[in-house]
Amino acid sequence: LQENIPSHLRDSKSRWFALSKRARILAVSKERVPLGSINNIEDLANEKWKGKICTRIGSHDYNRSLLASIIAANGEEVAENWAKALVQNLARKPEGNDRNQAKAVHEGICDIAVMNTYYFGKMKFNEKNPEQKEWASSLRLIFTNQSNRGNHVNIAGGGIIKYSKNKDNAQALLEFLTTPDAQKLYSSMNYEYPVNPKVRPSKELDSWGIFIEDQLPVERIAELAPTAQKIIDRVGW
Repeated sequence: LQENIPSHLRDSKSRWFALSKRARILAVSKERVPLGSINNIEDLANEKWKGKICTRIGSHDYNRSLLASIIAANGEEVAENWAKALVQNLARKPEGNDRNQAKAVHEGICDIAVMNTYYFGKMKFNEKNPEQKEWASSLRLIFTNQSNRGNHVNIAGGGIIKYSKNKDNAQALLEFLTTPDAQKLYSSMNYEYPVNPKVRPSKELDSWGIFIEDQLPVERIAELAPTAQKIIDRVGW
């Protein structure tokens, strides 16, 4: 597991390991957001985006971890000012999941949605709810902070319960899930990025853009999560 997973994507004491990655990106209207008008996640605080942004609630893990990464990069005060400005720029009160934000962009409620990459794939190829294909087709994806720390990523991961009676089998499963064969399945079937650096993302994922990721340790994100939550509560995100 330590050989297959980079250190920033696993616990320093090997209690848990990432199994897949998702980039938290901006999905913007192809028609209403000019190319090059947003480069960094910090740009969402600009007043020119007032009434143009949709997100799910700030206290969801995805947004709390994003804010934690901003605290790590810029400090607590700057992060709180950013969150306050973001709330002022929202087109509506936070609601729904990530796909609801994409739908809102498609419907013209807002121009910018904050979402995880794998939801884009789930919309683009959704045969059960084909209207979601239309939502996806109206979007352009922006990977932020490409000239500095990189785009924030979050993970799906796993660990072994301390008093497990099946530790050997559990470890074998985790090891299998980090092998090239399993990592390719995460990428091709669920539109998630491999954590094993020996495995390339699927062609579909590469078509969305090859990006630099923020290599802030996930462990540090977890440490800063309580501080992020306090900011979220104070600014009403």
